[in-house]
Amino acid sequence: MRRLIIVAIGAAFAAIGAAALALYYYERPTVLHVAVTRESHDQRVLAAAAHEFAQKHESLRLKLVPVESLAESARIFEEDQVDLAIVRSDIDMPVSGQTVLIMRRNAAVVVAPAGSDLHDIEDLKGHKLGVLDAEQTGRMGNHTLLDAALAQYDVSLGTVRRIPLTLAELPEAIERREVDAVLAVDTPGSANLTEAVAAVAQAGRGPPVFLPIEDARAIAQRAPNFEPVEVLRGAFGGAQPKPSASFETLGVSTRLIAKPTLSNDVVSELTELMLNARPSLAAQDPIANRIEAPSTDKGAALPVHPGTLAYLGDEEQSFFDKYSDFIYIGAMLASLCGTAIATFAARFNRRQNTDLELILQRLLEIIAAARAAARADALDDLEREADDLLAKALAHDWNHALSGSRLAATSLALNQARQAISERRAYLAVPRAPFAPRLVGE
Repeated sequence: MRRLIIVAIGAAFAAIGAAALALYYYERPTVLHVAVTRESHDQRVLAAAAHEFAQKHESLRLKLVPVESLAESARIFEEDQVDLAIVRSDIDMPVSGQTVLIMRRNAAVVVAPAGSDLHDIEDLKGHKLGVLDAEQTGRMGNHTLLDAALAQYDVSLGTVRRIPLTLAELPEAIERREVDAVLAVDTPGSANLTEAVAAVAQAGRGPPVFLPIEDARAIAQRAPNFEPVEVLRGAFGGAQPKPSASFETLGVSTRLIAKPTLSNDVVSELTELMLNARPSLAAQDPIANRIEAPSTDKGAALPVHPGTLAYLGDEEQSFFDKYSDFIYIGAMLASLCGTAIATFAARFNRRQNTDLELILQRLLEIIAAARAAARADALDDLEREADDLLAKALAHDWNHALSGSRLAATSLALNQARQAISERRAYLAVPRAPFAPRLVGE
């Protein structure tokens, strides 16, 4: 019985160890690799998020993988080198990507200097357009967006000369009439876009002219990677509101996307952590205030990850909900194992009891054999066997805790066997006269 108890204790410790190991793997932080454009707003925001998650000992960790452009970010995402990526909807948007968050919405702002005869996108035909390409957009930059806008207004792409510009080159290009208008794509109210508009106003010595893309909704219906964006009056500040009236233009979104294979629970938790961290992240970079949850429309052309939908729809599962089946199955298995152990223990005890009964039966046989023994050497053999039976009985008592009654019965039988052997040995030691038959009549 003691051996069985030791085995049961060992099994219990093994189960506890397995549970501890499972808990360790469950509680161990999940590391997510994120592709992000080097030296961009997104890198600063995600670096701040990674630091905050680590400081608060969250169950998620972000490991940034810097790349040279948004196109490169999309490429390594498609090649399964990362779990997440920051991409722009109009630049090589991965078909397998599912949206976790909208990092910001960008507007295409086409602006001409004061006094320009340009007022609509159609007017760009035959003119020179400066294209401000931020480094993170890659070589293709904003040209895909421009192509979509020009095609909507039947402006042949070859009739608009595109001149790549940096923000520093912009004022001089306007003053020297090297460009007639400028295209900049960024978040309305952002520092870069505001600075670009201000540079055009300063170089043109007056309020700039904004060219709306009024058919933005129609373009977005045909190409879901685009979206209409309203640029509000006064979005760029200044003494005079620039623009003086709100207008609609074509826009794109910068998104955090995830693999469809990434756990819904992980993505749901990431969505919650990022949305809750916006105020602290905005202290590192104000652009974080632009982070927003995607639309929960499941029929969207740019699909949203189910984990994000679960969080936004308040459909996250609790620990019990997620693992209830395993808990029930585990309880059933534990019950079956307990029943099996109890059955085994009962059978084992019956077997041990049977062994003890055999020992008692053999001791009784030794008593009978000792009383009938004719030679001393036979008694020696019986005494040795009785000693062996004593060793077996004591072994049973040590390992299986014999009951008091069984131990008493065994001791009594053993004492009787030894007494019978001793008495028979004394009897055989007394010399006997030889038997002589007597004749009748003597």
